[in-house]
Amino acid sequence: MHIIAALVLAAVAAAAPQTHPDFSGSWTFDRARSMEPGPDGRIVIAPILGETFDAKQDATRLTLTIKAGALNVTAVYNFEGESRNQSPGAGTESDITVTSRVSWEGDALVILSRSTSLVKGREVPVETRRVMRLDASGDLIIERTGTPASEVTASRSVYRRKS
Repeated sequence: MHIIAALVLAAVAAAAPQTHPDFSGSWTFDRARSMEPGPDGRIVIAPILGETFDAKQDATRLTLTIKAGALNVTAVYNFEGESRNQSPGAGTESDITVTSRVSWEGDALVILSRSTSLVKGREVPVETRRVMRLDASGDLIIERTGTPASEVTASRSVYRRKS
C-alpha cells in the first residue's frame, strides 16, 4: 500500500506544472552589491542592463526594456525557439543582430546568445551565457560569462525591484 501511495504522489508531482520566478517589474541597478572584474583584474562596477530597466514576463516570453543613457533598447526572449534582437553597435558600427535561446535551470533563466563583433576590422563570433535568478531577498542576480574574453567580461550584476 505504501508503494502505491508513493507512486501516486510521484505521478501527481510530475504532472503538476512547474512554476518559475516572474521577473516582471521595474528594476534599478544596485551598485553596492554588483562587481565586474575588468581585463586587468580590477573590480569595475558595470550595470549589464543599464541603470534601470523594465521587465514584462508572460507564459511565452520575457521582454526587457533597457534604458542606458540616451538609448532605449527592447529585447524579447521567447521561452520556446530562437529570439532575434538588435543591439546598438559601438561608435560608428551598425546595429548587431543577437540570436538567443532561453531555458530554465531550476529557478534560473539561462539566456545563451550568439552575435558577431568587429575586432580590428574582422568579424569575431561572440557567445554569451547570462543566468538570471532571484535571491532570497527578491533581488535579481544576473551572472554573465562568454567568449572571447576580450569581448565578454565575466560579470555579476544585482538589481532591486522598485516598489
